[in-house]
Amino acid sequence: MTNTLPIKAKVMIGMVAVASLCALSFGVVRWQTQAWPQLLLLSVAAAVSSRLKVKLPGLTSSMSGNLPVILLAVTQLGLFGSLLVAVTAAIAQSYSGGNKTKPIQFVFNACTLLNASGLAYLAYHSQLFRAGAATHTMSLVLAAVTYFVANTAPVASIIGLTEGGNPFALWHKVFLWSFPNYVIGAGLTAIVSAFTTFTGLATLAALLAVLFAVYQSYKLYVGRAAQLQPQAMAMAAGR
Repeated sequence: MTNTLPIKAKVMIGMVAVASLCALSFGVVRWQTQAWPQLLLLSVAAAVSSRLKVKLPGLTSSMSGNLPVILLAVTQLGLFGSLLVAVTAAIAQSYSGGNKTKPIQFVFNACTLLNASGLAYLAYHSQLFRAGAATHTMSLVLAAVTYFVANTAPVASIIGLTEGGNPFALWHKVFLWSFPNYVIGAGLTAIVSAFTTFTGLATLAALLAVLFAVYQSYKLYVGRAAQLQPQAMAMAAGR
């Protein structure tokens, strides 16, 4: 399956995979006692929210609603626990029902998610901001921005390498469509983490209910935008 991939794409996939192995190794070395109830609930939430996927217009990639869950794992679990939640999200996100995901696609997607989660964890716990009332918020914003770049840039790059597009133009498209989702996700994470730790089925149910509502709204918005796009292009061509 990898014979049809350009050499540059194979090299990039290899680099992403090696980086994810380093992240896992670093997580094992820095092992912390995990809050197992939180880890279990966040893993369930990651699996469910990762199935809330929206196909991005004009792109071969999709966007899922697992960002708040992964950021909650970053803020409330150790590094290895955060990576376990990311792995769970990657497995659920890559499942395509009747259409089988190619192994190379799964490896790339899973490793990209692992790297993004690991970098977000390091950004959040970097202590770049002085202790104060806004420390948590600023650290969370830094983690969300880090995750956004680390998750979207490799995807745009691999699409550009495999399909012959301009990676920067593709990333700009991804940015325009997904940035609002990241803002909403980071805001939701800030609200949940500010008032409670992620424990109990009630918290899980409330979070998933909000994520489902956001998913339905975003799906409707993207669907309408995709329908209007050909009409706008036709009108522009007719002028």
